[in-house]
Amino acid sequence: MQLPPGRYASAGEPLPAAPASPPPPPEALRLPDDEVDLEGWLVATLRTTPADRTASAIAHAEQVASRRFPSAVVVAALRRALTAER
Repeated sequence: MQLPPGRYASAGEPLPAAPASPPPPPEALRLPDDEVDLEGWLVATLRTTPADRTASAIAHAEQVASRRFPSAVVVAALRRALTAER
């Protein structure tokens, strides 16, 4: 994340708010057929989930993805998505 230029030692002024991530397009919320796209689907799912429902959304996404992909693939994609998003 890049911050806009600011004054050095700004006497406790808060940092500017980070820009919000744009909402994902509807097609990003459909479970992909290819495991290469699984991480993107998980990121899109997390971005559309309220913060207080993240844990249940992760569990549900893992359950849904495990029906189509091997568990090791799902866990690896979840780790990458969670590292990037939270």
